[in-house]
Amino acid sequence: MCLFLLTAVIFGFCVKQFSEPDIWWHLRYARDLVQLHTFSSVDTYSYTAAGSYRPNYEWLSEVPYYLGYRAAGLHGILAVYFGVLVLIYAGVYYLSCSAGADCKDATLATLLGVFLGVVSIGPRTLLFGWLSMVALLLVLDRFRRARKGLWMLPPLFALWINLHPSWAFGMVVLCLTIASGLIEGEWGLVEAVKWDRAALRKLLTALGVSIVALFLNPFGWRLVLYPFDFLFRQQSNTQFVEEWQGVDFSTANGKLALFVLLGLVALNLLVRRRWRLDETLLMAFALWAALSHTRFLFFAGLIFPPILAPRINLFPPYDPELDKPVLNGIIMAAVVLGLWHFFPSNAELQKRVEEDYPKAALEYMQHEQMRGRLFNPYSWGGYMEWNTPQFKPFIDSRADIFVYNGVLDDVKKVNGLEDPLAVLDKYRIDYVLIQRHRPLAYVLDRSSQWHAVYSDSLAVIFAREAPATKAQLTTGDVAAARGAFCCQP
Repeated sequence: MCLFLLTAVIFGFCVKQFSEPDIWWHLRYARDLVQLHTFSSVDTYSYTAAGSYRPNYEWLSEVPYYLGYRAAGLHGILAVYFGVLVLIYAGVYYLSCSAGADCKDATLATLLGVFLGVVSIGPRTLLFGWLSMVALLLVLDRFRRARKGLWMLPPLFALWINLHPSWAFGMVVLCLTIASGLIEGEWGLVEAVKWDRAALRKLLTALGVSIVALFLNPFGWRLVLYPFDFLFRQQSNTQFVEEWQGVDFSTANGKLALFVLLGLVALNLLVRRRWRLDETLLMAFALWAALSHTRFLFFAGLIFPPILAPRINLFPPYDPELDKPVLNGIIMAAVVLGLWHFFPSNAELQKRVEEDYPKAALEYMQHEQMRGRLFNPYSWGGYMEWNTPQFKPFIDSRADIFVYNGVLDDVKKVNGLEDPLAVLDKYRIDYVLIQRHRPLAYVLDRSSQWHAVYSDSLAVIFAREAPATKAQLTTGDVAAARGAFCCQP
């Protein structure tokens, strides 16, 4: 019954956060893979990064979304990522109960994990990576209890590297687990128990074979090195994309992270229960990752609940004699009926998509047979690649290849009104498709070089009026545009 209630909460977030800019180019990649039977390694979707090398490091996660879409349209996409999320948090709930928590305490802890993970809820390939993380935690938990199951780690990592680069976090978790058993002792409330020789041998063997298994992918060593490439070569990406930035404690997610921090302090003061060294190391790593990059609040939501749930103790231990099977059954049936009743139709999902993406504007461009270089927002590029591939975008949310050639930095200049007309001239842009209420639209509407040819409540299309020149914005233009949009994200 508790798990069904968690499922209902997850479903609510899934429907609310359906619109995800990455899903469109993921669908395009998967369609090309299924139809052409080749693994894409060179960009052919945009014109600013055409020919750039890019291994498709999420190809295996993209296929289920595409198959879901092909079978049931947008319904299928929603069903796929809802199902993956349920599996993720069912695993977290199981780990929490397995750690000794009452089922209701485990539910509260898992619910906390769901709230932390809201930042990444959506049809994203990242979810398959976090599902693999839960599988890793389950395998390690079984080994700690029964000294069995490590044979599953190499196949898991061989699968994981083809699903998502988050396998690197899995390696860190595995190494921290091994390292925590290399010493024995007590430090206040923290204790460590040394692995016996047989267990340590099995763990090191599993680690070594898992590292070798990472090379079982279509792109070889390049895919193995990609997380390190991101870490050292893609600083513009981490500065530009909001979820790669540190936690802002003024936001809802930031306040929740602060609540977790204070909760950890309170638990340490009020609950005099020992902490295993591996628990301490994992929580420290998860906390550092989550506070450094908002994206990893989801990861913290997988690590924290099984460790915190046994320490909550808000409810008395589960007593089967006090259970109410009929009431539980009614609640479970109500959840199932609610999911069936509130599951949105394809038309409703399409309406949600059209609220965020320029469907009507692109139809206008098709009707008018517009040709030429187009500048578009970062979040609309993937939608164009999936729905109107004849219009190659300036940029999409595959940020990495646009970091390497400087395109992302130029987009940041345009967004920051650092001489945006010069950037448009640099790339010889003929048309600009932009959100109606963005600062660039304000600037172009007042420029003699550009005029609006289409406008609706979401988007506006500007066409170049005059040949590209070295026109500059005046200080007054910049001040007016920034002043008019000072409250825009």
